Amino acid sequence: MAIKITNKMLSIPPHISTHWSHIAALHMKEDILAITLVGGDTLHIANLNSETARLIFQYHALYLDSLGSDLSKMKGAAEREESSIRLAFGSSIDGLGSVMEHNPSQADAPDLSQEILEKIGAIAKIIAPAEEILLPKAEPGCNCFHCQIARALNPLPSSSLQDEHDVTDQDLHFQQWTITQTGEKLFSVASVLDEHEKYNVYLGNPVGCTCGKQGCEHMLAVLKS
Repeated sequence: MAIKITNKMLSIPPHISTHWSHIAALHMKEDILAITLVGGDTLHIANLNSETARLIFQYHALYLDSLGSDLSKMKGAAEREESSIRLAFGSSIDGLGSVMEHNPSQADAPDLSQEILEKIGAIAKIIAPAEEILLPKAEPGCNCFHCQIARALNPLPSSSLQDEHDVTDQDLHFQQWTITQTGEKLFSVASVLDEHEKYNVYLGNPVGCTCGKQGCEHMLAVLKS
């Protein structure tokens, strides 16, 4: 079987066939190639011609160079990520920094990306686990970095979100009545404020209400229910 040397692996049958990542070091002793593996074992291979030995060292060097390049790229990506996180946290992420302080002057700050919010959340859990701290709360209508992160770390339950919605006069108006269907096209309309205030609305032909007014609020309440 032929020797195979690529930028990913080394195969010298029947001695070795492995990825370069499993090889810690190479060296020649006279005409014997010594291959030291990551686990500590060393293989000794004799009778390699000079061209084959040269290629083995060349590809191993290329692998080490590519490994160093990958590490540099990873370091650069980590630095860019840290820079983005520091943009949110301020000058320091120790103790979560000044981001834990509400800043009204940043109320119209641009939205942080979901990716950044998730990473900040992960860091916050490591630095200060949720069971050990009182999670920050966001101020309504504010988009400062503190409030954006607070919403990500401490999302409001659906009922609380509903409570935050503005209640319109129209909402209050129709909440004054309890609607109960008592027959075909016949409805009972009772005031939630006065138990003695009750009306019957009929949506058949002709439409009418016991209050005696056409287009009254009781009819509208039934139509909106």
